[in-house]
Amino acid sequence: MLKIKKLILILIDFIKKFIFFGNLDKKEFKGFLSKFSKFKFLPYTHVIVPFSLGRTIRGVSFGKNFTLDPYGKLCEDISNDVDYKIIYETLLISLKKEKNLNAADIINLRTDIKLKNYPAWAIVMPWEKINIEEKFETYPEIFFRNRNLKGLDFENNSRESILKEMHSSKSLESKIQQMKSLFESINNSYKIRRTNLPKINILIKDNEWRWFMGDDGNHRSYILSCINHNFLDARVDKIINKNNVKNWHNVKNGTYSINDAENIFDSFFHGSDVLRGII
Repeated sequence: MLKIKKLILILIDFIKKFIFFGNLDKKEFKGFLSKFSKFKFLPYTHVIVPFSLGRTIRGVSFGKNFTLDPYGKLCEDISNDVDYKIIYETLLISLKKEKNLNAADIINLRTDIKLKNYPAWAIVMPWEKINIEEKFETYPEIFFRNRNLKGLDFENNSRESILKEMHSSKSLESKIQQMKSLFESINNSYKIRRTNLPKINILIKDNEWRWFMGDDGNHRSYILSCINHNFLDARVDKIINKNNVKNWHNVKNGTYSINDAENIFDSFFHGSDVLRGII
C-alpha cells in the first residue's frame, strides 16, 4: 500500500511538471497568487518554495526573525561554531522559561481560561484537526518515541517518566546533538529525495500566500536556511485559507474565538512571533 501511494505521488508530480505546474512563476515567488496557483499547491504534491516566504513551525520568518525561534538560534550557533557550553546554556534558558508557561502564555492569550489549564507543549493551532485535550493525552507518547529513536534513555515508558524527561538536561543534549549531526551531514552533502520531502502548509490571505513548516523535515528546513539555500523542495500538506476561519476545527469547538484565530493566522503570515514551545 505504501509503495502504491508513493507511485501515485510520483505520477501526480510528473503530471504537474508536464503541464508546467511544477514551478512557481514570478508573481508567486513574490508572494502573490496567480491563476493556476491552486493547482501548483495541490495537497500532497511536490513544490519548490522560496525561504523568503517561509515560516518555521513556530511561526517566525526564516529571514530577519529566524533567531527568535530557539531552534533557529541553535542552528545558527552550530553553523558559526559557537562553543557547546554557550549553545547549551542558551537553549537551557529557553527550556527553563517554557517549563513554567502554560498554553495560554505560549500563544500570547494569557487571559484565556481554557488554555491556561494546559502546559505549553499541549498547544494546538486554530486550524489543526486535533483538540488540545487530545494533544495533552497523546503528545508525551509521541515525544517518547521520537527521543527514544534519537538515543535518549528513559527510566521507563510511563507518562510520569516521560514528562520528567521533557525538560531534562539529557533531553536538551539529545536535541542539540541531533541538530549538530544533521547539520554536519547536510552541510557536507545534501541530496534531495522526492520520496521523503519536508512537509509544508500553505497560508492564503486574500491574493497573497506564505508557507510554514509542517510536522516533517523541520531540522532540514532550519539547516538549509542556515547554509543560505534560497529554496526548499517540499510536499504540500495543507492549505489554510483565512477566509475559512469559521470552519477551522479549533474555532468550531470553541478553543479559539474567530478574532483570536485570525490574529494567530496573521502572526504566522507575517512571521513576527514565536507561537510554539521547544518541546
